[in-house]
Amino acid sequence: MPIARHLFFVWLLIALLGDWFHSVQAQEPAKAKRAVQSPSMQKHDHAGQLFRRAPMQESSRSIIIPLATNLHLAFDPELMRTHTVWTGNGLNLYGPPYNGSAERYICEPGGPVLWRNAPVLSWSAITNAPGQPGVPPGANFIGIDTRKGMVSLLYEARLNGNRVRIEESPFQASLNGTQVVVRQFELGPCPETLFYLAHAQSEKCSESRFANLVLIETPTNRLVTLWKSNARLRWLPQTKEVNYDSVLVQESATRVHETPYRTNRICGTEARVVLQIPPHDEILRFQIVTAVFTTNSWPKIEQQFVEGALKTELKPAIQPRQPFETGGDGSMPGRFDGDRFYRVEHFPLPREINLMVTGMDWLSDGDLAVSTWTGDVYIVKKPQGNLQAVRYHRFASGLNEPLGLKVIQDKIYVTEKAQLTRLTDTDGDGEADLFENISSDWGYTGNYHAFVFGPEIDRFGNLYVYITGNHGVYDAPYQGWCVKISDDGSRLEPFCSGLRSPNGFGTYGPDGDLFMTDNEGNWIGACKLNHLQRGRFYGYPSTTPAPRWQFENPTNFAPPAVWIPMSLAKSSSGICTIADDQFGPFKGQMLVGDFQNSIVTRVMLEKVNGEWQGAVWPFCKGFLSGVNRLSYGKDGKLYVGGCKGGHWSGAVGPRNYSLDRVSFTGNLPFEIQEAHAKPDGFELVFTKPVDPASAGNTTNYEVTQFTFQYHQKYGSPQIDQQGKEKSATRIKLTNAKVSDDHLRVRLVLEGLKSGYVTSINALDVMSADNDELWHDTLFYTLNSFPHN
Repeated sequence: MPIARHLFFVWLLIALLGDWFHSVQAQEPAKAKRAVQSPSMQKHDHAGQLFRRAPMQESSRSIIIPLATNLHLAFDPELMRTHTVWTGNGLNLYGPPYNGSAERYICEPGGPVLWRNAPVLSWSAITNAPGQPGVPPGANFIGIDTRKGMVSLLYEARLNGNRVRIEESPFQASLNGTQVVVRQFELGPCPETLFYLAHAQSEKCSESRFANLVLIETPTNRLVTLWKSNARLRWLPQTKEVNYDSVLVQESATRVHETPYRTNRICGTEARVVLQIPPHDEILRFQIVTAVFTTNSWPKIEQQFVEGALKTELKPAIQPRQPFETGGDGSMPGRFDGDRFYRVEHFPLPREINLMVTGMDWLSDGDLAVSTWTGDVYIVKKPQGNLQAVRYHRFASGLNEPLGLKVIQDKIYVTEKAQLTRLTDTDGDGEADLFENISSDWGYTGNYHAFVFGPEIDRFGNLYVYITGNHGVYDAPYQGWCVKISDDGSRLEPFCSGLRSPNGFGTYGPDGDLFMTDNEGNWIGACKLNHLQRGRFYGYPSTTPAPRWQFENPTNFAPPAVWIPMSLAKSSSGICTIADDQFGPFKGQMLVGDFQNSIVTRVMLEKVNGEWQGAVWPFCKGFLSGVNRLSYGKDGKLYVGGCKGGHWSGAVGPRNYSLDRVSFTGNLPFEIQEAHAKPDGFELVFTKPVDPASAGNTTNYEVTQFTFQYHQKYGSPQIDQQGKEKSATRIKLTNAKVSDDHLRVRLVLEGLKSGYVTSINALDVMSADNDELWHDTLFYTLNSFPHN
């Protein structure tokens, strides 16, 4: 575990420990601090879903497992513990993708809590301190396995230099008419004694006359737990007093850099039930069975319960799963948008699914893998054909707001808020059944702003993940960073920092250079396209391992390859490259989406003095939702995935989600195809021959320059060369020379400065066929003049 994340982990452990005791001793006051929500604000997962990853008060990386329709368990993959079990409804889902709320985003049990565990590691090899499991040198959550029709949690405990692989499978069973929670374990070989903390609650612990049973007593009930195994196990129960300071989570903290924690004094009694496990050189199996009884009823059935548990084989009730697949909404008529150059077709999406697209990539058979904001992955079958015949097959569900998807050798990788996950269908039934944790070594507070995007892959197989810096907490590692992850996930290293909300990502150019779009906001004057390079800082205060001074008061940043002014984009999103000539005259250029304006822009990049810079134009509109992800298909068409809702409902597109297809009609637009910086101006390249008279007339152009302020305020007005706000400096055009083939115009300018955005308006330039320009204005980010 990296040092930065380990320190954050210890700090967060203290915070959560106090939070747990606070919730046990003062549950009602804690709940009263939260904003009142109506029941309609609560969302729940669909029946049959095997798990859900979501932030809860006890663990931001919780895995919630419905053991039955009215019994639910939540697991903490960092501390390798069951932290909460409750009855009633499933998890109450909060946050923008579920109920549109940006003020409430920590999920909670949908019914009465049966029992909780304190936030301490469950496994230990400390032989001289039974009942007090300590923090091991490292712990590794491997993933979730659903191949057996149930959820198995796979993890590895690194204890005294030994790595012990553990498979934990919780399920519900009935024992003499009593509903019990069974945690079934398979432990890999281990040469030393292990200790497993089965329960830790703020009550007192007592032993039973039965060696395999322990009680935790409360004023109203008794929590009963016993072990079942052929191995020689042993309970080590104890009760202890605690008195210390802790830090509690404040969900209401929403301002930039405001801490989501507060200090609280904690004292009380804690019961710990520890199971001693002997050394073993083969797989060791055991079950821990837990039930809750009223204080009066327990003594009468104690012997019957224990004897029944020993005689009964406790097995999960496996229900056969039915794959979910559906067609589009046949009632939606075929509809087109766009213009005479590019046609926009709308997929008739099924009403049964919420396809809020957050990631798209292509499988080798031509199907399109799509991730959604609500945590699903769908395979869109035959999307390059007749849209009315497209099928939508659910491949996975229960993920924690995945905001990016990449297909690598036909394996689907998704970036969730808390980890990079690889999804695999091991049995070929069309649904993922193995969810492997490739990497999770970054801080995650559970904040609704804690978006994580990616992955992207370089030519060497390394993966890159882009972590939002907005609302970052300095002690939470890598917020605001792009991190580099080895192909096997064994190494994570910082790559570059200064990222606010990196919602667009991809590679460009012959070397596969990394690019990312960022959104206007605090410290970011306008939307921009960054060329990411190792060690650079791109403007937004980022958390450790960045220096503290840079987090609190940054002074400078690496300039973007392209600034995208607000007149074009308010919330830049996905990017892709036009790979061939099927999409018109712009092969090799980049397309960049904008969420809020529901448009796609076009970007031309060039290397000047070894650095990328270039120009941006409007390109295409007519999409049905906020443009979020772009993917270029082998059929030469652009696929556009959209979403909006709740806190992000301001997109121009009318629907909450969309999937659109853009194709070139064959009609060639009259357009400025390229713009190249020259030592004394620019060269414009056109898609069609220009009319020499209009293109050579200097009065038919208007050229200005402006930049943006670097400050903590949200966004920036345009600033001219003299520093005047809401202004642009007019640049004198002394000559406009048309090339002999009439496809190029050389503009010679006076007063042009590097470090500014240059706006070139060619409103009255006509083609040789008397066509007007499709788009008459471009914005070129002139970071430097070419030396030659």
